Amino acid sequence: MRGSLTCVLGITLLAAGLIGCKPEAQPTPTQPKPPVKADPQGEAEAAIRELAGQVHAAFLSGDPAKLAPLALWGLPEETLHTGMKQVYIVDARISAARIKAVPATNRTAVHTNTLKKLELFLAEPDRQFDPMKAGLTEGVQEFKKQNTTLLTQAAAEDTPDWTQSTAPSIVVRPGVNLATPLPEGAADVLFSCAGRSYQLKLNNCVKLPGHGWVLGADIELIDLAIQAEAEKAWTEDFPAAQLRATEQKKRLFVDFTGSDWCPPCIALHDKVLTHPEFLQHANENFVLVKVDFPRNKPQADPQRKANQILAHTYRIQSFPTVLVLEANGTEVQRLNGYNGVSPADFIESLTPPKPTPPTPKK
Repeated sequence: MRGSLTCVLGITLLAAGLIGCKPEAQPTPTQPKPPVKADPQGEAEAAIRELAGQVHAAFLSGDPAKLAPLALWGLPEETLHTGMKQVYIVDARISAARIKAVPATNRTAVHTNTLKKLELFLAEPDRQFDPMKAGLTEGVQEFKKQNTTLLTQAAAEDTPDWTQSTAPSIVVRPGVNLATPLPEGAADVLFSCAGRSYQLKLNNCVKLPGHGWVLGADIELIDLAIQAEAEKAWTEDFPAAQLRATEQKKRLFVDFTGSDWCPPCIALHDKVLTHPEFLQHANENFVLVKVDFPRNKPQADPQRKANQILAHTYRIQSFPTVLVLEANGTEVQRLNGYNGVSPADFIESLTPPKPTPPTPKK
């Protein structure tokens, strides 16, 4: 303030010494600045990037208490419930409007029953939401268990000294979805420690109404060297895989996936399909094939067209879909979606391979 007063005083004295020489100069009119356009997508990406940096710092500390304020499970119950009730209300309004847009003559019984439930909820949201609170709290506690387990494992004696890590590089994944009552996004934190490269994956970040962006679900730590080795077991060449399966008397394990945008696909890939336990089983019984439908990663036109033909041939309706096929392409088993099972449970769910017939005695 003192500096600005000095400046004003100096100008006043100067003007007093020039009275009678020149008229007082008039200020040059300034053009109004154009309004700054809002950039919701950019603001969301910046918020997710900041959240990812904070989650990374909490991970390096190994202290779940530092992660708690950044995660859905660590918020006060009142904050969680208030925000999620608003999400359910907005979602109910949107869903009801969509059903009402269907001509009455074209509505099915499902439409009618669903609309009644939605209208009942919207008429008394507080009373209708109360029974949901316990399940909501229970659900986020599962995220807490996974998050705290990861931090505990990372702080074990045989793990690197994470405090010696390099500065992180944070990448917000394309496809941040703001057109939903609970906006979602994801980010990856890339860093090095003890000569190895790692990826901390925030697969689900959400913007809770009335609060802001928080970690919604699980986080994963990937050793990129180990992951690269695991990827070598997979091929995208279906005909070559069939030939190999015939020669090795194995079946085909085919993963139809959206590798860079589908959360269940990403979770299945990271938690099961690149896990050593699964890869050992697969090496003995299958030839592994990935049929990918990325939205952001580059893909050659011939590969994309070949994948579309396979998806049409096997009537793929959703991702992830896993098919177990005979070498000639005959379907043996189909698994849709991924519900978080362990590699061991996933292996157990697979159809056992046919026993090799005994060699006839001469």
